[in-house]
Amino acid sequence: MWSNIRLLFVKEIIGAVRDRRTMLLTVFFPLVFYPLILLVIGHFTAAERTQIEEMIPAVIVVDRAADETFLAQLRSTATLTPLFYPSAEQGLSDLKAGMAQVMMAMDKESGGPGLGLEITLYYDKTDQAATIAAARVRDFLEGYLKETMRDKLDSLGLDYDELSVPLKMHVEDVTSSESLGRMILSRLLPYFMVLAILTGAMNLGAEITAGEKERGTIATLLVSQLSRTEIVLGKFLAILTVSLVSSLLSAVGLLIGIRFFGEGLAPVGTEATFSLGLSAFGWMLAVLLPLAVILAALVMIVGSFARSQKEASTYLMPIYMVIILVAMISMTGGITFSGLRFLIPVANALYALQEIILGDLRTVHFIYTLAANVGFGGALIVASIRLFRREAVLFRS
Repeated sequence: MWSNIRLLFVKEIIGAVRDRRTMLLTVFFPLVFYPLILLVIGHFTAAERTQIEEMIPAVIVVDRAADETFLAQLRSTATLTPLFYPSAEQGLSDLKAGMAQVMMAMDKESGGPGLGLEITLYYDKTDQAATIAAARVRDFLEGYLKETMRDKLDSLGLDYDELSVPLKMHVEDVTSSESLGRMILSRLLPYFMVLAILTGAMNLGAEITAGEKERGTIATLLVSQLSRTEIVLGKFLAILTVSLVSSLLSAVGLLIGIRFFGEGLAPVGTEATFSLGLSAFGWMLAVLLPLAVILAALVMIVGSFARSQKEASTYLMPIYMVIILVAMISMTGGITFSGLRFLIPVANALYALQEIILGDLRTVHFIYTLAANVGFGGALIVASIRLFRREAVLFRS
């Protein structure tokens, strides 16, 4: 039995190697296209970072306070470009039109020069440039407040630096470059590796199942000495092998791209060190293998049911979209995954991969992931064999 499966497996692998589309998706995309993508992303990210650092925000100022002390400080600052408007309505209109990033409305009911000001900031929080500009305005206001307090205390004969302030707060970032690099990798690697498994399985699987039915060559294979089970397992192993190779090459290509062009992936003012040990790759492979079994078996089932390669691609598209959606949710890190949630197939592998990359894999999560995916994958293999034995499905018109 296994010699027959091996013969069919070798035949399908040789056919995959000769197929330019399979080689393009399996080798070219991971090793060439991914580094090029990161090169482009890094270039534009670095350019945008420089632009943000050099940006001097335009601030619409609606002055209803007429405080010359504050206005003198505002006019003299080099970090902002004030644009004075007579009314808030006109200011808001021009702010929405993109004439400035922030609008600052100033009111004053009482207080001496430079005191008693009430300031309201208007900006679009969904706009990155406006958010950065608002932060610059707040920095200016904090600096102004400190200098005004210093001047007032000096006039009273008090030394500002000798006063005991109610509270002093210091924030220290303990994030290391390695932990930051692992965090970034945990968002990117699982997404691209799972995506590569799926695309590799879909491309070859549809070709050697529904494609053979469409060309009529499946009948020749069915009358050979191979049993239906041997045919399914041989084709399944070929799909599994190509999808795993595609996934591993995607990881290699992504790491190469990040190694040389990944500087722009780290937040402004930080450095990230991107590295993964061989042990991490071993754990990742242990998680990826059952996942690849699930996806390869799904493709076998769809390919056996579909009448043509085009129909198979149509049926596989919803599966593709669902897995992409789950992968994107895991990439954002917006959902906490723990406990029995690791019994959910596919999603558990994505989150287990993240834990491996972060160096925080929990044994119970790993066991849940393997148990769920191995069980689900085995059931799908059995289902694909049974489906392939049904003449009404295999030759449906």
